[in-house]
Amino acid sequence: MGAILAGILLGPAVSGIIIPSSNLSTISTLALFFIILQIGVEASSDIFSKNIRYVTGFAVTSFIVPFLVMSIVSIFAFKLPYLEAVSTSLAVSIPSISITSVLLVQSGLIRTEDGFRLLGGVAMSDAVAFIILVSFHRAASTVAIDSALLAAFVIALYFLDMYLKTKSDFLIRRFDMFSRRGREGIIFAGVILMGLAASVLFEYIGITFVLGAFFSGLIIHQNTFGEHTYGILKRTFQRINSSFFVPLFFSISGLEVSIIPFYTVPYLLVLLLITTIIGGFAAYKFSKRYMKSIKPTVSLGIFGVRGAVGIIIASIALSKGFINNTYYSVAVIATVIMAIVFTFVFQRSIEDKMRFS
Repeated sequence: MGAILAGILLGPAVSGIIIPSSNLSTISTLALFFIILQIGVEASSDIFSKNIRYVTGFAVTSFIVPFLVMSIVSIFAFKLPYLEAVSTSLAVSIPSISITSVLLVQSGLIRTEDGFRLLGGVAMSDAVAFIILVSFHRAASTVAIDSALLAAFVIALYFLDMYLKTKSDFLIRRFDMFSRRGREGIIFAGVILMGLAASVLFEYIGITFVLGAFFSGLIIHQNTFGEHTYGILKRTFQRINSSFFVPLFFSISGLEVSIIPFYTVPYLLVLLLITTIIGGFAAYKFSKRYMKSIKPTVSLGIFGVRGAVGIIIASIALSKGFINNTYYSVAVIATVIMAIVFTFVFQRSIEDKMRFS
């Protein structure tokens, strides 16, 4: 939030000290690659293969339903063009695995089965959101071809992941040997090259590189790399991104924000109400029924909070011309508001649980 605010203050919206340019867009794309690759690494393929019922349930109730309602209201009530309506709704309705994983780790819930299910629901939502982003504006025939290519890639990645797991003992010994000899840089470089290769492939077949980086990161987990090497990789990504790429990307994203016109304020408020009431209520009810060790208000905080993924989707939509600067700004402002409000809801729920226990 601080990086976005810095961009707003330095950009045309306030001082005009820094003006968005093609060079900054190139830097932003590089930063986005590293951020998305880390999100994939944090997600892990195990999240989707375990507790699929709960993961899918959370994704549908807390993301898909409010996203569809937002899109319908945007088109029919506010008369937005189709591209702007869907893009803005997608950016505002999507939870973010980056901030979710931080909240779950800091609270200790990541070590519980229910915490793992919450993280899986958010990861599933993010994956679906990226797929929607690259398909909703295309012709049906093109979408069918892209979907088939994407499915083929995911299936191939799945079998590669399964194969690597069968060789886990051998791979873990090799990776541990490399890391203990101080050659972690070679492993890290290999992970980046794999992510770049998948990203280039996705761009070549007409799908955004974001999905390539995300899916390639999914097969990076401790089951094949070992706890020691995986920990090094994860910490390296976190340090590089948190100290450089994250503030860089979000500062540049803030440069694009403008002061929204008064007529968009009701639309902003309606988006906030839809995601809070519909998405929040659905996540609350689903959690109350199926979660055993986590309070429903904790789930509400997790699926209400917004972060990196929403800003990323809004930035990609802006760069591709799906939305203009006004509705990009609406999406960013809504994301900032929900990030602050629902992080507070989550923290209060955790504090109440600790006090009563």
